[in-house]
Formats: sequence, C-alpha cells, structure tokens
Amino acid sequence: MADGRATMDFFAHQDRARGRTKLLVALYVVSVLVTCVAVAAAVVIAALVASKGDVDAAPLAGFAAAGAAGAALLIAGGTAYRISELRGGGSVVALQLGGRPIDESTSDPSERRVLNVVEEMAIASGVPVPPVYMMGEERGINAFAAGYEPSDAVIGVTRGCVDGLTRDELQGVMAHEFSHILNGDMRTNIRLVGVLGGIVLLSLAGYTLLRATAYSGGGRGRRDGRGVAGMMVLAIALVAIGGIGSVCARLIQAAVSRQREFLADASAVQFTRNPGGIAGALRRIGGGAQRANIENAHAREMSHMFFGNAVASSFLGSALASHPPLPDRIRRVDPNWDGSMLDPLERSPAPSTARRPAAESSGGPLSPREQLERLRDRRMGREQAAEQLAGHAAIPLLALIGTATPQHVAHARGMLDRLPAALREAAHDPYGCRAVVYALLMHWSSDDASLRAQLDVLQRRADFGVLRVVRALETEAASLDRDLRLPLLELCLAPLQRLSRGQLQSFARNTRALAEADGRIEPFEWALLRVLESHVEAQLGRSKDAITRSSLNRLGKEAAVVLSVLARAGAEDDESAWRAFEAGARAIAQVPTQFRETAFDHRALDAALGELRGLVPQQKRRLIEACAAVVGADGDIAPGEAELFRALAAVLGVPMPPLLPGQRVA
Repeated sequence: MADGRATMDFFAHQDRARGRTKLLVALYVVSVLVTCVAVAAAVVIAALVASKGDVDAAPLAGFAAAGAAGAALLIAGGTAYRISELRGGGSVVALQLGGRPIDESTSDPSERRVLNVVEEMAIASGVPVPPVYMMGEERGINAFAAGYEPSDAVIGVTRGCVDGLTRDELQGVMAHEFSHILNGDMRTNIRLVGVLGGIVLLSLAGYTLLRATAYSGGGRGRRDGRGVAGMMVLAIALVAIGGIGSVCARLIQAAVSRQREFLADASAVQFTRNPGGIAGALRRIGGGAQRANIENAHAREMSHMFFGNAVASSFLGSALASHPPLPDRIRRVDPNWDGSMLDPLERSPAPSTARRPAAESSGGPLSPREQLERLRDRRMGREQAAEQLAGHAAIPLLALIGTATPQHVAHARGMLDRLPAALREAAHDPYGCRAVVYALLMHWSSDDASLRAQLDVLQRRADFGVLRVVRALETEAASLDRDLRLPLLELCLAPLQRLSRGQLQSFARNTRALAEADGRIEPFEWALLRVLESHVEAQLGRSKDAITRSSLNRLGKEAAVVLSVLARAGAEDDESAWRAFEAGARAIAQVPTQFRETAFDHRALDAALGELRGLVPQQKRRLIEACAAVVGADGDIAPGEAELFRALAAVLGVPMPPLLPGQRVA
C-alpha cells in the first residue's frame, strides 16, 4: 500500500463486517464462559473459607453452579442494558460523549467549514448527510462516526479538530470517518461498547460487595467472622476477575479496531487522492499538547470509535491501545515522511449562535487561502473527471458503490454551489427544510386540479405558515436542475433530526398525502418518498431488519419487478424497455424472471424491495449488478433513470454516488 490507496469493494466490506460481528460474539461467549468458571471457583473457595473446609461436595457443586449462573446473568444483563441505552443510534453516542448538534445555519467559520466538508463527502459517496456534533470542551484533535446504519449516523468532532486542522486535513479526517460508515463498522462498534459494559460490571459488583462486607464485618462472633472472611474472599476475587476480564475486553477492543483504522486511513487517501491531508492530521495529533485525548468519562469504553487514540496508554502500553501507533499510520499513507510532527493551528472560536445571512448560504465568506483551495479542487476535479472519461471508457457502476473519488467530491461541491441560495438556506433549517421537501413534490408546471389538490393538502395539514414558505420557494423549486433534486433532499435530512417525534411523524404523513394528492405516485415522487421515509423510520426507531436471505434465486418474481420498473424508467418505448430488462436478466441468468408489462406500480415495487432488502451482501451484489446492466444497456443514464436507481440502491442499503457529467456506464 505504498501509495496509500485501498481497493474498495463495498459488498466485500459488508461481508467482513458481518464476519467481525460473528468473531466479536464468539470472543464474547468465550470470555463469559471463562469468567463464569473463574467466578464458580471463587465461590467454592469462599465457601471453604467460611466453613473451614467442613462442607460436602454436593453443596459446593450447587454453590459453583449458582456463582457461574449469577456471573453469566450479570454480564449478559449489563451488556443488554448498555446496548439498549445506545439503541437510539449515533445521536445517543454523541450526547453521551458530551457533543451538541451543530446548527446547520451556524456562523462560526470552523463549524461552517466542517459542515461543508461533511455535506460534500456525503453527497459524493451517496449516503444521507449526517448531523455533526461538536464536543466543544475537548481540545484534543479527534472525531468519530457512530450509528447503526447510514440513515442514523452522526459525525462527532472535537473543538480541537475543527480549530486545529487545515481544510485538507479536516477533509482527510472526515473521509476516514465516512469510510467507517460505508464499511459497516458502526454497528460492530456499538456492540463492542455493550461487551465492555457487561464485563466491567463484574468488577463493580465486586467493589460493591467488598464495601458492604467491610461495613458489616465488625462486632461479629467467630462463626459470623468466618462468613465475613468468605465474603471478603469472594468480593476480592470478583474485583480481580472483573479486572482481568476488563483487560481481556480491551484486548478484544484493540483486536477488532486496529486493522480497520489502517483500512480507513487508506480509504481516506482514495477518497481525496491527497495523502498529505490525513497524514497532516495525524502529524498534528502527534505535535499537539492534547494529542487526541478525550476527557469525557465514556472515552475509554468508546475509544475504538475515534479517529485517534482517545485515552492515554495504560501500564500495558500499546497492547491495549485501540489504534495503531501514530508513526505506523503516517508511514502507511506517506512512506516519505521525515518523522517530524506539526503544531495544531490556533484559531479563536467564534460564537455559533447567530444565523448566517442568506447571501452566505454557500458556507460563509471564505478567506483568500480557502478561495484558492476551492478553485484548485474544482480544477483538479474537472481534470481528473476528464482523464477518467477520456476515450469514452464505460465505468462499471459496481466500482462506484461504497466509495467516493476526488472527482465525485469536486462534483458534489459543484452541485452544492449550483443550488439556489434560497433553497440551500431553507434546507439547513428544521422548519424550512420541510418546506423544501414539500416544494420538491409540488406540480408547479401544472395549473390543473393536481396542483390545486396539493395546495389544499398543505393548507389543511401543514404547520402554520409553511404554505407561505413553500410558495416563496416556487420559482427556485420549479426551475431546479433535475440532477440537484436528490442532493437537495439529502441536505434536508440532517435538520429533520432536530424535529420532535410528533413533528417528524406529522411531516412523514404530509409528504405521503402530498404525493398522493392527484391519485397516483410518479417515479420521482416514489424515489423521494422512499429515501425520506427510510430516514424517518430510522429516526423513529421503526426500521426493521428484513428476514436474512442467502439466495436471490428464490426471489425471481421480486427481482423481475425491480428490473422491469428500472427498464421502463430509461426507455422510450416498449421494445427498448424489453431489451434493457433482458440485459439485467442475463446478469442473473439462473434467477427466473419475466418482464412485467404494467406501468409503474409503486405498491408492487415496495413489496418486492421489502423481500429483497434481506439479501446478504454478496446476493445484493448480484441484484445491483443486474440493475446496473439494465440502466447501462444503452450506455447512458437518463436523469429519471439515475434518480430511480439511486433510490432503489438506498432502500437496499447500498450507497450509490451521483454520476459524473458525461459519464458512460457499463
């Protein structure tokens, strides 16, 4: 990996994430069994001390079994409780670590910078734009990504990170964190917190028993004294066993996370094609007084989630460190590194309570250096895109899934800059973003009953004043370039998380009613609703894991529905639609499929996707490969076809970046 690049395969990474989860479960079971045996032995020793050895074998066996069962219940209960505490997803983790959500309308230049970078990376990689949480009291340079799925992911950053890094370095850190989102690491991370919580609980029980025994031990007779001695032995043993278990849990934590950090570093270089960005961030960690340290009480149990080592090394040194040594990470991405470190930048944080004016909706006034960086990035993006598209070489869509190239990052930045100021400003506000979504669904080009029915829905159902905001956005929404519609929707997803549960439910019902106001749902309306509703379900805790299916061969009818809908979306006539469908059917020749002659049927599509969502990663690869064959049958992708394909991929949990201008696909 001399150049710092990694060969990205989204589906292989998903398989590895599943494998890591199985490994984690296996290690957890082994550690619990060993701990239970040790506790059983401690109970037997305590019973022998209390009785001076005058006890039969049968009672000892009962004591041992009770001790093992109690330890198992305690550890399992602690694990279940800790995981249930984090069931709310990434936002719960961020709040426990002392984070606060950054207002998308902030005027703090450092906060504005990190929000812009996160938006660019999200749109470039095809995942929902995650909310960003600021750990304002933390001066170490660090960041994390947390959540169960991309739809409930959040990015956390320390004040030291946003103030102490250049934009290139900050982009490298964010690319590293997005790699964790794309590679399926986050769910394993949260489960690992539960494992640590359950095992550590045993030490806590030992300390509690030790204190209780010490307070109740005075003034007792000889017999009671032997009982107290036995309890003291048991308490000390529990503390010792819990301590050893905690060390083992830390070793599991280190084993699970270290290699992923190397992979995420390499992925960040691939995303940005700038080894100096992430290498510079790592060097500033090494040169800073606070390094990557996190002072929060939860830092140790969540240290594996962070970009840098969040806690100081223990007496065992690097053996328990959740991250590889800094020099090793730097040399992996920059083999020519001279061994020097960098001092963090010094910026004075600006107050973040003021809202930025609409004229600054593209991210606030830029310094001359940042203007030059932006111009350079655009030029590099255009040159790289031209190089990639030269010779009219078709690009396999599967190669784009789960990654982001520098061309896509530059293209995402260009799309954000093309958004009308009024729409982008409203999309960053929890109130205004609802009006933006409504405006995207309105049939502005129509003067018939369809538009009147939609206006009536908003008049009756929407919050007071929303209709006025929607009408104010009419001109910009009606003339919006088609390729900007889904990116604009993705900008709205982060502010929606600040709505109350009731507001979010009402909003979801209103969007559905607005789309159905004319009695039918068009493909774009379906695409918008599915992306939006998947996000809302995740926020409300309603998203359900589909039944896991290991084979696509038994879902030929459902696959045919998806391929037929996709074939019609990019076809001018029935003949071309059939040819596109046949291209997809050949990609999964062993799966029985039949072209559906019916027009767009959103109910059949939803039912089919409900079954297909449960496919294991490599089976999803087959389905997406077939979909790619359909949309690439004529070598080009129409805008409506691209929207539908990206929405289908999103429902299946497959992040698809936007297509580059002029890009041909295979």
